[in-house]
Amino acid sequence: MVTGGDCGVVLRHSLAYAPQLWRMCVVNRVPARVAAKQLNLDAEQARGAVRLLRVVDRVPSPERLALVVGRDWGLEDEDIAEIFGRSVRWARLVREQADEIKAEEPIPEELEFLDCGLQSDDVSPDELYKRVAELRAAGVIAGEMVGPRRVPAAMHAFSWWNQYAFVYLGTR
Repeated sequence: MVTGGDCGVVLRHSLAYAPQLWRMCVVNRVPARVAAKQLNLDAEQARGAVRLLRVVDRVPSPERLALVVGRDWGLEDEDIAEIFGRSVRWARLVREQADEIKAEEPIPEELEFLDCGLQSDDVSPDELYKRVAELRAAGVIAGEMVGPRRVPAAMHAFSWWNQYAFVYLGTR
């Protein structure tokens, strides 16, 4: 879980504000950066959310939006529930019914990545660790990890910023 519950930081995501962004940016033509500032959201993420809303030409259900937010493998059900102001049970049910929800409300995959952060071809840290173990077992690489597991230096780098979850810093 990203926030740890009662630490005073609340996760925010632009897609949780999709109805407001629709009204402000699509209907009233307010620039996304202005709406982001008024709603206290990350500007780049808000631009991606508005782009998604314009292409699908409606406000998807909170369940479908939660699935888009959930593409970030760093967010757990508790985080999704917090972002959308719903229960953890709701977030679990959304994940369990993902295929049905996606079939009812299709969104092009390229729109599910709102900013320059995570992308569709990014590999999760768990998958990286699994592949390294396979390569070691095959004798392709030798040695063992010392200390806590860390993501290789060629991964996207993020930093905590204000009230937002993570801000993309680039590839390091």
